Amino acid sequence: MQIKAFLANKFARGMATGAAAVALIVAAMCIPTHAAEVNLKIGVVTPTAHPHSVSARKFAELVAQKSGGEVEIKVFDNASLGKNKELLDGVKTGIVDFTIIPPSIMATYAEKSALGLFEIPYVFADKSHMLAVTRGPLGAQIAADYKRDAGMEILGYLGGAQRNMITTDQAIRTQADLRGLKMRTWPDQIQLAWWKSLGALGTVVAFPEVYTALQTGAVDGAENEFSTFTSARWAEVAKNIALTQHTITVRPLIGNAKKLARLSANAQRAIREAALETADFDVELEGKKDVENQVKLKVEYGVKFTTPDKAPLIRASAAVLKKVAADKGISELATQIAAAAK
Repeated sequence: MQIKAFLANKFARGMATGAAAVALIVAAMCIPTHAAEVNLKIGVVTPTAHPHSVSARKFAELVAQKSGGEVEIKVFDNASLGKNKELLDGVKTGIVDFTIIPPSIMATYAEKSALGLFEIPYVFADKSHMLAVTRGPLGAQIAADYKRDAGMEILGYLGGAQRNMITTDQAIRTQADLRGLKMRTWPDQIQLAWWKSLGALGTVVAFPEVYTALQTGAVDGAENEFSTFTSARWAEVAKNIALTQHTITVRPLIGNAKKLARLSANAQRAIREAALETADFDVELEGKKDVENQVKLKVEYGVKFTTPDKAPLIRASAAVLKKVAADKGISELATQIAAAAK
């Protein structure tokens, strides 16, 4: 009898435990899953390790946090959604929701925009000058004008890294060394005019194709940030870097204005706050990577650095800036940008 009682009691306890487990499973199945209500995407051309790709992921993370999970942004880097012009067209039409893109390419949708001035070499004296413009009333005015004319909203100005020249065979010690060199650029008349003013031949090559162009001799050199020289591995095939420090990078994070306006107030707030925080995150990251990658280029890639006299480069750039500003009818705005350095 004692054995029967023991077994009956044990069976009852087992049944109770099993019932409890089943109840927990059923309860868990009844808990609603909170999938994002809005699914968006951001496309960039840069490699996964590049600061702009890292910052795109930071933007997605911040939006998810700030929206309480209402908005999810998927990041597509390595030009997986297209090259820069295709990404800009995608944002314009709403096929792509966000991108981080050169100002000169953005300016193709607003001919009178001052954005193109941001990429004229030596327009900014240093990073603090760039920040004074992009974080101040001039940056806000340029963003408002672009939204009105192009229908795309500048949500934040990323950038801050210095850009230098990289070449395969010919080291650049003076401006004369650039004469006749095929230097990679993108399809932008301002950049082509700048290389011509230096005696070089501006050669249009899409970003994902630059490594091969350098390797095969289709171009003799290019210009970009230290982070690009390492993350895109250009320094594997080009071993000379001239510290021209000709540009302080500006890369706006943009979205389709009408599409953004259709989102909930919570989603819009989250996206705009996240974009501004991402811009500051990127500026800090690019500054850090500038230092780290300059060392990496020397130690790991065996790159040789030269320090050309920048005075003739600055004079050539000033002439290009003056002409471009006059042609666009924005000479006054160019003067204001220059004055922001003081």
